[in-house]
Amino acid sequence: MGSSEAPDWGNFPSTVLHFAGPNPLSIDLRVKVSRDEIRALTRRASDQTFGVVTAQNPMGVAQATGRNEELAAELRREVSARVVPFAPVNACSPDGSHCERSLAVAMPCVGLIELACRYQQLAIFWFDGRSFWIVPAMSANDRVRLPLG
Repeated sequence: MGSSEAPDWGNFPSTVLHFAGPNPLSIDLRVKVSRDEIRALTRRASDQTFGVVTAQNPMGVAQATGRNEELAAELRREVSARVVPFAPVNACSPDGSHCERSLAVAMPCVGLIELACRYQQLAIFWFDGRSFWIVPAMSANDRVRLPLG
């Protein structure tokens, strides 16, 4: 799909993912993931594929900070109960003015989409081992490989 055919995903394609931990890592989804970043991502994950999901701001509607924190805690409890590998991630605008607490979760894409739907999320980010994708959950948009263009 060429960039002129890409669905309108709003600000999703310009997200910067900030992975926490002893070796913090930031991935700017506006640019192609480098070989070094791929190596760093696969060292962090028990699997070479994983998704990034949030529970905050359901359907893209801003929530009060307290409500967003409740949603993030609920998602973390649910993922913890599944006994799957996960790690905290902040999904932010490039300037850092907007961030959503998220989780990188090593589980099948279809299961992660179902989880995102339970939290009324438009989409997840999916890492296929080489590239990130925006994969719809409660959106009618097509999935799109990042970066756009």
